[in-house]
Amino acid sequence: MHLSLYRKHRPRIFAEVVAQEAAVKLLRREIGKGKNSHAYLFSGPRGCGKTTLARIVAKALNCPDRGEDGEPCGICTSCVSITLGDNLDVVEIDGASNNGVDEIRELKEHVSLSPFSGKFKVYIIDEVHMLSASAFNALLKTLEEPPRTVVFVLATTEPHKVPATIRSRCQHIPFHRIPVGSIVECLDAVSAREGAAIEKDALWEISRESDGSLRDALSLLEQAISTGLPSVSLEDIRGILGGGGRSDLERLVAPLREGSSEALVGLEVLLERGLNAERLLEGMFLLFRDLLVAVRWGEDGIRALPLSDSEKDFVREESRQWKESDLWRILEFCTRTLPRARFGLKSEIALGMFLGLFQGIQSESAVLSAPGETAEKKEITMCEVPDTVQEHQPVSRTATALPKEDGKGSDDWARCVDAMSADNLPLYCACIPSMAVDDGNLVSIIFPEKFRYSFEIAASPRNLACLDSIREKYFRGKEMRIVCGDRVKNIVTAPAEEISAPQTSGAETIDTSAVDGFWPLGKKAGHNSGKGSTGKKSEEDSTETFSEIQRCFNADLLVLKDENPDGADLPEGETDE
Repeated sequence: MHLSLYRKHRPRIFAEVVAQEAAVKLLRREIGKGKNSHAYLFSGPRGCGKTTLARIVAKALNCPDRGEDGEPCGICTSCVSITLGDNLDVVEIDGASNNGVDEIRELKEHVSLSPFSGKFKVYIIDEVHMLSASAFNALLKTLEEPPRTVVFVLATTEPHKVPATIRSRCQHIPFHRIPVGSIVECLDAVSAREGAAIEKDALWEISRESDGSLRDALSLLEQAISTGLPSVSLEDIRGILGGGGRSDLERLVAPLREGSSEALVGLEVLLERGLNAERLLEGMFLLFRDLLVAVRWGEDGIRALPLSDSEKDFVREESRQWKESDLWRILEFCTRTLPRARFGLKSEIALGMFLGLFQGIQSESAVLSAPGETAEKKEITMCEVPDTVQEHQPVSRTATALPKEDGKGSDDWARCVDAMSADNLPLYCACIPSMAVDDGNLVSIIFPEKFRYSFEIAASPRNLACLDSIREKYFRGKEMRIVCGDRVKNIVTAPAEEISAPQTSGAETIDTSAVDGFWPLGKKAGHNSGKGSTGKKSEEDSTETFSEIQRCFNADLLVLKDENPDGADLPEGETDE
């Protein structure tokens, strides 16, 4: 009968267990000294060796040729029968399918029987957290005081679901995910024993895809070997995984950074091959996390990453093209969107959101530091100043740091744009693709041709007033204008009436100075008797009130005129509410 690789190459002794040194050392020491516990609780993620180690414990307890360090020989009759699964003293129970109280009562009836051939009877209950509450209660007393010849080994992937009364009666040994490097070494050894030739990069791809589960990794390796190819390459593994592996995502990083159409084409190809939104976000998070590690900690951080040599070379080269703030934004986006992906976010929507994120990052990175330049003088690399702008006013090709506000240091135009997000969200979104060019006495806010709509938003009277306040705050004494292609709009101090609400059909815009019943924010209103004005307010206070409301809500104020302010036209017998 054909055996799967994860069954064929399952560890048979403690020395063959992969990457669970703490658990192995503890068990060998206890068994070697004859001080083993009557009940163990093994907990950890799937495929990390819990059940395998439980069988090795059963071998060590019953092996007549056991070493002083607790290592079973693996070749005696007892060890071989346990490996084959036909030893009557080792009973394996699936907690998911035998979770009723009747099964546990039947187990209790057989516990008192003496071992058939060995020293101990070992009961291995897998997925023990699936037992019902009544089954746990029936097991309590037996688990606390079993016969001397009985050892229980409970295995679970969710220890928090095991009642505390059960956990307190067991010696809890936690298992951990197997590191990627350890999985690669194991797969390399298994493929050599199987006589299969497989590229090292392909082994790394399989190991990462297994997510710390050696069993999953061996299953993927078996799929690769079963293709019958003389040599399994990284491309073959990509075909098995269906896209979205590390190597696929690495090829998209440069196009995403540059805003190239190759990014969209590449992502669409991956979606056609079965890439879903959750896997895309998880893969991108890990990839850009590695880039962030390289940016922050340099070569020391790169050496600590669980990557192959070629992947470390990629991270080393690509990290030079990224700013730490942009990498943090990408990681924050992935962590914020990943829960939505797990609840059914469509891949196409996630793709659009992801491309939009990089478009924003690319736009904000219009001014990048070039080697050898200072922070005060930066090269404009994203887009050139249109020739039509030069016809109106000579514009320098370099942008300088923003002037100081009242003697305090301020950052560049990007920082001003970031500040807009708290006060004026539409203007913030419109100014993301813009860049500032300071030519001494004139500051030009330049919008690329393809962002004409953003220019139109920024050119609205209310947003021009906001830009004017930024000019007064950061560029005092200088003129400012916004430019898009051949369109130029000078920013000047706008009168209050220019930023009032626009005229709308079916409604009348009222002069704020003529409206009664409104008070400046923070002042207490008087009592309204129901007719007439609640009190006389000055024209200056009313205007200030409406201007403050407009700034707070970033919206147009539209006041509908009351046709019956004093109730003069009401029918007889009716009163104004």
